[in-house]
Amino acid sequence: LFEDNQSVIFDGGSTLMQVAMQLPPLSNVVVAATAMNIVQHLMHRPGLDVHMIGGRVYPDTVSTLITDADTALGGLVAHQVFVGAHAIDSSLDVVDVNEDMARTKRNLVRMARRVVLLADSSKWGVSGTSKAFSLSAVDVVITDDGLPGPIRSQLEMTGAKVIYA
Repeated sequence: LFEDNQSVIFDGGSTLMQVAMQLPPLSNVVVAATAMNIVQHLMHRPGLDVHMIGGRVYPDTVSTLITDADTALGGLVAHQVFVGAHAIDSSLDVVDVNEDMARTKRNLVRMARRVVLLADSSKWGVSGTSKAFSLSAVDVVITDDGLPGPIRSQLEMTGAKVIYA
Protein backbone atom coordinates (compact mmCIF):
# COMPACT_ATOMS: atom_id res chain seq x y z
CA LEU A 1 0.00 0.00 0.00
CA PHE A 2 3.01 2.28 0.19
CA GLU A 3 4.31 4.18 -2.82
CA ASP A 4 7.12 6.61 -3.53
CA ASN A 5 6.38 10.34 -3.64
CA GLN A 6 3.53 10.40 -1.16
CA SER A 7 2.79 11.48 2.39
CA VAL A 8 1.66 9.03 5.04
CA ILE A 9 0.38 9.43 8.60
CA PHE A 10 0.82 6.75 11.24
CA ASP A 11 -1.41 6.41 14.28
CA GLY A 12 0.20 5.00 17.42
CA GLY A 13 -0.03 1.51 18.85
CA SER A 14 1.66 -1.85 18.62
CA THR A 15 0.00 -2.81 15.33
CA LEU A 16 1.18 0.37 13.64
CA MET A 17 4.68 -0.16 15.00
CA GLN A 18 4.69 -3.56 13.29
CA VAL A 19 3.67 -1.90 10.02
CA ALA A 20 6.47 0.66 10.39
CA MET A 21 8.96 -2.15 10.98
CA GLN A 22 7.86 -3.83 7.72
CA LEU A 23 8.00 -0.73 5.50
CA PRO A 24 9.64 -1.50 2.16
CA PRO A 25 12.39 0.76 0.79
CA LEU A 26 10.77 4.00 -0.33
CA SER A 27 11.81 7.22 -2.01
CA ASN A 28 10.63 10.76 -1.32
CA VAL A 29 7.97 9.83 1.26
CA VAL A 30 6.90 12.17 4.03
CA VAL A 31 5.92 10.25 7.16
CA ALA A 32 4.14 11.91 10.06
CA ALA A 33 3.42 9.94 13.22
CA THR A 34 1.88 10.44 16.64
CA ALA A 35 3.97 7.69 18.25
CA MET A 36 7.50 8.37 19.43
CA ASN A 37 8.60 4.75 18.91
CA ILE A 38 7.49 4.84 15.26
CA VAL A 39 9.31 8.13 14.67
CA GLN A 40 12.46 6.77 16.30
CA HIS A 41 12.30 3.61 14.21
CA LEU A 42 11.84 5.44 10.90
CA MET A 43 13.82 8.65 11.33
CA HIS A 44 17.10 7.29 9.94
CA ARG A 45 15.59 5.37 7.02
CA PRO A 46 16.75 6.61 3.60
CA GLY A 47 13.99 8.05 1.42
CA LEU A 48 11.82 9.14 4.34
CA ASP A 49 11.25 12.65 5.69
CA VAL A 50 9.93 11.87 9.17
CA HIS A 51 7.84 14.25 11.30
CA MET A 52 6.52 13.94 14.84
CA ILE A 53 2.96 15.23 15.11
CA GLY A 54 2.83 17.63 18.02
CA GLY A 55 0.46 17.54 20.94
CA ARG A 56 0.09 16.47 24.53
CA VAL A 57 1.72 13.09 25.20
CA TYR A 58 -0.54 10.24 26.28
CA PRO A 59 1.65 8.17 28.62
CA ASP A 60 -0.02 4.77 28.07
CA THR A 61 0.97 4.70 24.39
CA VAL A 62 3.73 7.35 24.37
CA SER A 63 1.83 9.03 21.56
CA THR A 64 0.64 12.56 21.06
CA LEU A 65 -3.01 13.53 21.32
CA ILE A 66 -4.21 15.77 18.51
CA THR A 67 -6.75 18.35 19.56
CA ASP A 68 -6.53 20.60 16.48
CA ALA A 69 -6.25 18.81 13.14
CA ASP A 70 -5.81 22.05 11.21
CA THR A 71 -2.56 22.98 12.93
CA ALA A 72 -1.20 19.54 13.83
CA LEU A 73 0.59 19.00 10.50
CA GLY A 74 1.04 22.58 9.37
CA GLY A 75 -1.03 22.11 6.23
CA LEU A 76 0.47 18.78 5.11
CA VAL A 77 -1.89 16.89 2.83
CA ALA A 78 -1.64 13.20 3.62
CA HIS A 79 -2.24 10.71 0.87
CA GLN A 80 -2.91 7.95 3.40
CA VAL A 81 -3.41 7.48 7.10
CA PHE A 82 -2.79 4.14 8.77
CA VAL A 83 -4.88 3.98 11.91
CA GLY A 84 -5.35 1.31 14.53
CA ALA A 85 -8.37 0.59 16.67
CA HIS A 86 -8.91 -0.10 20.31
CA ALA A 87 -12.16 -1.73 19.19
CA ILE A 88 -14.87 -1.77 16.53
CA ASP A 89 -18.33 -2.06 18.07
CA SER A 90 -21.39 -3.86 16.72
CA SER A 91 -22.47 -0.69 14.85
CA LEU A 92 -19.12 -0.72 13.00
CA ASP A 93 -17.88 2.37 14.80
CA VAL A 94 -14.22 2.57 15.74
CA VAL A 95 -14.26 3.25 19.47
CA ASP A 96 -11.64 3.99 22.08
CA VAL A 97 -11.17 4.09 25.83
CA ASN A 98 -11.50 7.87 26.20
CA GLU A 99 -12.49 10.95 24.24
CA ASP A 100 -8.90 12.24 23.85
CA MET A 101 -7.83 9.07 22.03
CA ALA A 102 -11.04 9.00 19.98
CA ARG A 103 -10.60 12.67 18.97
CA THR A 104 -7.02 11.99 17.90
CA LYS A 105 -8.11 9.15 15.62
CA ARG A 106 -10.97 11.28 14.28
CA ASN A 107 -8.51 14.07 13.48
CA LEU A 108 -6.05 11.68 11.81
CA VAL A 109 -8.83 10.42 9.55
CA ARG A 110 -9.75 14.02 8.63
CA MET A 111 -6.15 14.72 7.57
CA ALA A 112 -5.92 12.08 4.85
CA ARG A 113 -7.35 11.30 1.45
CA ARG A 114 -7.29 7.54 2.05
CA VAL A 115 -7.94 5.78 5.36
CA VAL A 116 -6.45 2.36 6.10
CA LEU A 117 -7.70 0.70 9.28
CA LEU A 118 -5.67 -2.09 10.87
CA ALA A 119 -7.60 -4.19 13.38
CA ASP A 120 -7.11 -7.87 14.17
CA SER A 121 -10.14 -10.10 14.75
CA SER A 122 -10.00 -9.65 18.54
CA LYS A 123 -10.96 -5.96 18.13
CA TRP A 124 -14.32 -6.56 16.41
CA GLY A 125 -17.64 -6.58 18.27
CA VAL A 126 -16.09 -4.94 21.32
CA SER A 127 -17.53 -1.83 23.01
CA GLY A 128 -15.72 1.35 23.91
CA THR A 129 -16.65 4.54 25.69
CA SER A 130 -15.90 7.07 22.91
CA LYS A 131 -16.61 6.94 19.19
CA ALA A 132 -13.65 7.87 17.02
CA PHE A 133 -15.23 7.46 13.58
CA SER A 134 -17.54 5.25 11.58
CA LEU A 135 -16.24 2.47 9.37
CA SER A 136 -17.94 4.32 6.51
CA ALA A 137 -14.92 6.69 6.60
CA VAL A 138 -12.51 3.81 5.89
CA ASP A 139 -11.21 2.90 2.43
CA VAL A 140 -9.19 -0.22 3.31
CA VAL A 141 -9.47 -2.60 6.26
CA ILE A 142 -6.62 -4.94 7.12
CA THR A 143 -7.53 -7.73 9.52
CA ASP A 144 -6.86 -11.44 10.02
CA ASP A 145 -8.63 -14.66 9.04
CA GLY A 146 -10.12 -15.05 12.52
CA LEU A 147 -12.91 -12.57 11.80
CA PRO A 148 -16.28 -14.29 12.39
CA GLY A 149 -18.60 -14.78 9.41
CA PRO A 150 -21.35 -12.37 10.55
CA ILE A 151 -18.82 -9.57 11.03
CA ARG A 152 -17.27 -10.36 7.62
CA SER A 153 -20.71 -9.95 6.06
CA GLN A 154 -21.25 -6.60 7.81
CA LEU A 155 -17.81 -5.45 6.76
CA GLU A 156 -18.38 -6.34 3.11
CA MET A 157 -21.50 -4.15 3.13
CA THR A 158 -19.43 -1.04 3.99
CA GLY A 159 -17.77 -0.89 0.57
CA ALA A 160 -14.28 -0.82 2.06
CA LYS A 161 -11.62 -3.01 0.48
CA VAL A 162 -10.81 -5.79 2.95
CA ILE A 163 -7.40 -7.43 3.14
CA TYR A 164 -7.04 -10.56 5.25
CA ALA A 165 -3.41 -10.79 6.30
